[in-house]
Amino acid sequence: MIQIIDDIGNGVIGFKLSGKVVDEDYEKTLIPALQSKFKENGKLKVLYQVGRDFDSYDFSALKDDVKTGFMFYSAWEKIAVVSDISWIIDAAKGFSFTIPGEIKTFSNKDIEKAKAWLLKKNVLHPNLNMSFDAKTKTVIFEPLGALSKDDFIEAKELIDPFIEENGKLNGIIIYTKDFPGWKSFGDFITHMKFIKEHHKHIKKLAFVTDSFVGDLGEKVGSHFISAEIKNFDYNKLQKAKDWIDS
Repeated sequence: MIQIIDDIGNGVIGFKLSGKVVDEDYEKTLIPALQSKFKENGKLKVLYQVGRDFDSYDFSALKDDVKTGFMFYSAWEKIAVVSDISWIIDAAKGFSFTIPGEIKTFSNKDIEKAKAWLLKKNVLHPNLNMSFDAKTKTVIFEPLGALSKDDFIEAKELIDPFIEENGKLNGIIIYTKDFPGWKSFGDFITHMKFIKEHHKHIKKLAFVTDSFVGDLGEKVGSHFISAEIKNFDYNKLQKAKDWIDS
């Protein structure tokens, strides 16, 4: 059976799987709850806890599981799979590349860590947003104001576990219409240090901007970092994503 865990907060919906999971559990419980949460938030952050009393899926339920993944394909933001069953963990990791959001696995004793991960926003200081695409192993940075060293310190705290789990980054996208610059020279130095520490883990760097910084980065950046660099107009974000994924 599937039971709803609805006290996690901050737009997160949780499900606990126990006993035998059948087709009716998806049709009457899981899918309606996901539809409701999607209408409410436009994105889905989901906790799946497979408890120690879980027995099995029947075949129709397995088909529903795959169907659900594609039904909400563009909506997945974060999925935490909590289980001590090895094949459940392996399956979650194996299928992580098939959806655009992040999937992370936890043991049952670490369920509170799973909830904390789901609740943690990828919005850093008011000056910098960051989002992950686990399928393409891409990170998008969106500067919203003059950048400070604190932005890059927090960015490091989020991006390092992503690199550790995935082994590398296929790409980073800097997405801003007009690059806002840095608050001080010291903040600029912190940014350069961030690049120096991470450039060997990055295959491609895309500037998606109408600012001169994009053109400058494409012409000059290759002398300082090993990643392939390319500049795109601000309205060509999807082309930048396709280039990184190619």
